[in-house]
Amino acid sequence: MSHELTINEITGQVEFAYRTSDGLPWHGLGQPMQDGASIDEWRVAAGMDWRIQRSKVRYAVSRDAGHEFLEIPDQHVLFRSDTKGALGLVSERYKVVQPGQIIEFFRDIAKAGGLELSAAGTIYGGKRFWATAKIGEASPTSVADKIGGFLLISTSADGSLATEVRRTTVRVVCRNTLAMAMVDAASSFKLTHKSEFDPDSVKEFMGLNTAAWDAFKHQIVRLANKPVHLDEAEELTLRLLAGDYPTPDLAVKTQTSLGYNKILDLFKGEGRGAKLDGVYGTAWGWLNACTEYVDHLSRARSAENRFVSAQWGPNAALKTRALALADAV
Repeated sequence: MSHELTINEITGQVEFAYRTSDGLPWHGLGQPMQDGASIDEWRVAAGMDWRIQRSKVRYAVSRDAGHEFLEIPDQHVLFRSDTKGALGLVSERYKVVQPGQIIEFFRDIAKAGGLELSAAGTIYGGKRFWATAKIGEASPTSVADKIGGFLLISTSADGSLATEVRRTTVRVVCRNTLAMAMVDAASSFKLTHKSEFDPDSVKEFMGLNTAAWDAFKHQIVRLANKPVHLDEAEELTLRLLAGDYPTPDLAVKTQTSLGYNKILDLFKGEGRGAKLDGVYGTAWGWLNACTEYVDHLSRARSAENRFVSAQWGPNAALKTRALALADAV
C-alpha cells in the first residue's frame, strides 16, 4: 500500500476525510469536507461509522463433525461490525473506545471552544483511528511559511496506543508535523484502555490550548531569528542522531549515514520551503530539515509505517529532541 489509510473492503471507500479549506492532503485521497459540516457528516465521510464488537476466543480441539471448542480464558477478539475484520486480541478488561467516540469528542469538547474538525480517519484496517481540529494558523516567519496548530485525538483497537489528546502543528509548505508543548505543562493527555474514556477529564488540558499555541508561535519566531551556520548544523545533526557525547567510532558512522547527510542537504536548500526568508540558514530551517526527513524520507518498510513512527513512535521522539536542540542554540 502506497499510503497509510484504510480502504474499506466492502465499499471501497478510503477511510479518511479532510476539510478542503485546510488544503489537500499529501496522498490526495479521502472525502473533501466543507466548512460547517456536521459531526454526523464527518463520521460517515471518514468511514468511522462502524462499531468495534468483541467475542470470546475459541479454538477447535477436534476435527470430528461435532467440532468441540474450548475457550481461552480472559481473551477477547475485537472485530469490525461492518467487514467482520479482526482488529486485535485483548483481555476481557480492555475498555474499548469506538471510532464514533473520537468524532463525538469534538462535539462534546472541542466544538464548545470554537474548534472545527480538520481531518479524521483510520489506518491498519481500523486498528488505529484519529481526528484533528484546528486551534489556529500563523505565518511567524513569512507569509509563504504558514503553520497550523491542531488538536489531535487518537486511539487503537489493538492495544498498540493509549487514548491520547495531543497538540500538534503542521507546516503547510511541506506537511511536516511537530508536537506543540508548553514549559511546565503536559504536552498530551493519555488514558490507558484500563479506564473508560471520559471527555470531561480532558477539560483542564483543553483549557491551555490558546496559551500553548501562542507560546509555540513565539518559539518559532525566536528560531527563525537564530542564525545557524553549516558547521553548527553538522554538530546539531550529529547530536540528534548519535547523542550528546558519541564515541569517535559512532560519530564517524553517523556522519557517513544516509539520514545525517540528507538532513544537511535539506538544510542547505533541498528542503521544501528551505530558502524562504526566516528559514534559510536559521535554527528554524534546521528544525524543518529534521522534520521533513522524519516525516517523508526516513527509512521505513512502507509509507504507512513511516507515518505511524513519525506520529506516535520513535521518530516522534526524534522530532521533539530536534526542537529542544534547536531551541538551545
